[in-house]
Amino acid sequence: MAVETGLKLRTAAPMGDWRSFVVTVETPGVCAGQMALVHNAVGVYVLDGAAGDEVAFIYHAEKIKVPKLAASAGLGAFAGDKVYYSAANAAVTPVADANLWIGIFVKDCLSADTEALIDLKGDKAHS
Repeated sequence: MAVETGLKLRTAAPMGDWRSFVVTVETPGVCAGQMALVHNAVGVYVLDGAAGDEVAFIYHAEKIKVPKLAASAGLGAFAGDKVYYSAANAAVTPVADANLWIGIFVKDCLSADTEALIDLKGDKAHS
């Protein structure tokens, strides 16, 4: 039985809560869904692009599925854990080390998973 508390929780914004900017693709090109560090923002390319093309780059998203660094042990995460971006692997990880903090996991994931659902916070990436 659900208890009414009066608290209203908004779980999804109309049209989705995401923000983007346009970037010019550098050599050798990018693929849709690929993560990257552009200046001080970590995000995901929306479209494929060859060198010189302009493509949208999502730097903030309430919920977005991104590539996750998979390993045999120790890289699973629970919802609410901090998520870090590994520039060396262009993927997220729950391991801080020298990686950049970019948000939180919004769904549990196993160490062998190659994708993760995260809240990409969208401010300047930092360690």
